[in-house]
Amino acid sequence: MLNQIKLISAALLSIAILTSCAAQQVKSDQPSLKDAYAGKFLVGATVNGDMVAHPSSKKMRIVKQHFSAATMDNAMKWGPFNPQPGEYNFEAPDKFASYTQQQGIAAVGHVLFWHSQTPDWVFKDDNGNLLSRDALLKRMRERAKLMANRYGDKIKIWDVVNEAIEDDGSLRQSLYNKIIGDDFIEQAFRIANDELPADAVKLYNDYGMTRSGRVNTVIKMVNDFKARGVPIDGLGIQGHWSMDSPTLDEIDTSLTKLAATGLPLHITELDIDYLGRSQFFGANGANVDLQKRIATPENNPYPNGNFPASADAALGDRYAAIFKLFLKHHKDIDRVTFWGVTDGDSWLNGWPVAGRTNYPLLFNRDGSAKQALQKVIEVGLAAQ
Repeated sequence: MLNQIKLISAALLSIAILTSCAAQQVKSDQPSLKDAYAGKFLVGATVNGDMVAHPSSKKMRIVKQHFSAATMDNAMKWGPFNPQPGEYNFEAPDKFASYTQQQGIAAVGHVLFWHSQTPDWVFKDDNGNLLSRDALLKRMRERAKLMANRYGDKIKIWDVVNEAIEDDGSLRQSLYNKIIGDDFIEQAFRIANDELPADAVKLYNDYGMTRSGRVNTVIKMVNDFKARGVPIDGLGIQGHWSMDSPTLDEIDTSLTKLAATGLPLHITELDIDYLGRSQFFGANGANVDLQKRIATPENNPYPNGNFPASADAALGDRYAAIFKLFLKHHKDIDRVTFWGVTDGDSWLNGWPVAGRTNYPLLFNRDGSAKQALQKVIEVGLAAQ
């Protein structure tokens, strides 16, 4: 599968060269992230609608310089994309798809089917009653067909199902599951396989993929799918982690177990919550349904962007250790994508603590590089 991803990236790069009217690459004496890990795995970032609307902005220059893959954060989710029947918000996804194709960046479609940010109308008829199984499957197919027809020549990697398994390994009792049944994930992949282009890479994506309950269920699901011919091409590991959890051993063990399925791994949503959240919920994760807390001086120690150099160094050490693990498993990893570009873009500024100022990424709010960026680059260069 890595060869398939590399072919996608190479094809897109050829298009970028042919469209040389695009702005020139940002010059820098420092090797880029994507160059430091070239030949090992793609390195990606997540962009938003404002970024793709301003392709010459500093943030997008960072994307162009440092990243070989990109994911749209919200604009392709069912709710923002299609909030009411017949109403579509194409602008941001269209710009994202065009920009990534022009720049030779591998684009990721996020996400076809997710219990969150899916509008109520998707699950109900005109009278407000829940749809039948067949009716919901039809709506899912219509969405997949639309995405394929509009973006199939530009977006080749897709998160097909997102976060459908709980920490304990049980299936999430979303409306998808309640209406369709326990084969919801299977049906979603069959639909995606039918409608997306033949060369599309179809992923199952989830957080907490170091927890035994979820990992064991994912492995069982993949093995069952492979035995019965249900099409699935890779596993997305979100990587919403903190400074001390999960441990390096837990990450290592999880990568080993998941790679044993034979499917390529994609680290899809990497960030390090420097300020932490285990004090609120007892564990790290990305369950957006959890109730937020309010920022206080105790849980929001750097509210004005004054991230200390010592903290930056510690963050860099944590990232460096994690990337060393990724390199250990690079034959099984196709892509590593950060969830955001700069600290100011991160969802962790508002979750799980409303109003908190967090520092989870490799670039400061003004777009300047952190120590953490250099440390991650050095890990990659040392392995070349």
